[in-house]
Amino acid sequence: MTWCDTIQKSPVQRLVICFTKIGNQAIQADTVDIINLNKDALYTETTVDSTIIHKLAYQVAVMMPFMSKKFQASGGKEIPIQSIKAIEFYEGMLIALDSLKAEGVNLFVNVYDTERDTAVVRALLEQRELQEADLIIGPLLSKNLSIVAEFAKAKKKILISPLNARSHLTIDNPYFIQVNPSFDVHSRLMIELLHKIKQNRRVPLEKNLLVLALGKDSARVASLQQSYINFKNDPSAQIQTLIPNSPTIDVYKIKPLLQRDKLNIIVMPTTNEGFIYNSLREIQKLVDKVEPRKGYQIIIIGMDQWRYFSRINFEYYESLNLHFTSEYFTSSNRRTVRNFKENYKSIYGIGAREFGFKGFDIMLYFGRMMNKYGVNFQTHLWRENKVYNHTEFKMQPIYDNLVPLDGNINEARARIRCYENQSLNFLKFKDYQLNKVSTE
Repeated sequence: MTWCDTIQKSPVQRLVICFTKIGNQAIQADTVDIINLNKDALYTETTVDSTIIHKLAYQVAVMMPFMSKKFQASGGKEIPIQSIKAIEFYEGMLIALDSLKAEGVNLFVNVYDTERDTAVVRALLEQRELQEADLIIGPLLSKNLSIVAEFAKAKKKILISPLNARSHLTIDNPYFIQVNPSFDVHSRLMIELLHKIKQNRRVPLEKNLLVLALGKDSARVASLQQSYINFKNDPSAQIQTLIPNSPTIDVYKIKPLLQRDKLNIIVMPTTNEGFIYNSLREIQKLVDKVEPRKGYQIIIIGMDQWRYFSRINFEYYESLNLHFTSEYFTSSNRRTVRNFKENYKSIYGIGAREFGFKGFDIMLYFGRMMNKYGVNFQTHLWRENKVYNHTEFKMQPIYDNLVPLDGNINEARARIRCYENQSLNFLKFKDYQLNKVSTE
């Protein structure tokens, strides 16, 4: 019996070894070839020990762009705008740390200011406290996050990306956990959920789908089309697409792609506020506000970022039935949300906002995970799908198929690129406020 395999000798060299087994004799191994690799194109195989290893106390490193050098407490100056996200996130974390302490979770936390600077980040990674950390939270910027991701993989330390939604910031890295879902997750759920939109009709209308975007949104458009192919299980399936040459668009370019006797669902995977404003203004001309059923029936599927726009009249959101997917949504109907708001205001004197909620939930969830499953808790994430204040933590491994060196795609193996949250809320703008849509 003979078989062959490739074994990595060094980062730039692999050996092809053939093994022979005859009867009860010992296995013989012979090196039959040496393959020199381009180290810049090398995919590695990173393994993780799933053994639950507990410690009496865990060390946590928080890396955030506090921009402390730009802040002066005297003179009544406000906190720099670039610092607010990090500060509010950390304020939420502090409340979570108090809760964890009450639960008996022992954590030593070191906080670092990344200053939004790659040189600063590289210098911080040389410090002993970071070298010995069991868990790293942050940074936020993609370029800094990529640097720390490689550090975490090499040192086998879990890294939490709390806010960044970019995909492919690291490869073959089972120590990287992305809390904010990438657009690939959004596009998959958009396609699934738009087919579940309920209609207030005895006989529901057939749906007519359109993707409306700009050229720079091509990656998101491609992701939506792939999600549609997967949903339909049909390689030839495609949503009609309109991509104008400029942000200025006329209703007469959109109207031929819509149908009066169907429910027109227009998916707009764009964040260009000017283009969105122009498009919604023109699309609204097709809606009959007095007798809605006489005009075109339209639903807009937008992006989470739209909620922060100031230029767009919310009347457009209301009349065009805006929906979008978002990883952030809180409801004051929940007791835990009300409790956090009260605690936050009593401590800081102001109301809790988005990043305070995120800091609290993320620290609380992962602190509990580490306390329960130890330093390699990422291999147990599947056990703990939990709903917190602003989102559900539903972490799943994301795989890349790595093709062997001989190029045989039939022998491709799946490698964990990272872990990523797969949970999103489906929100609808109704009565001039956001409401969560049931997807059951």
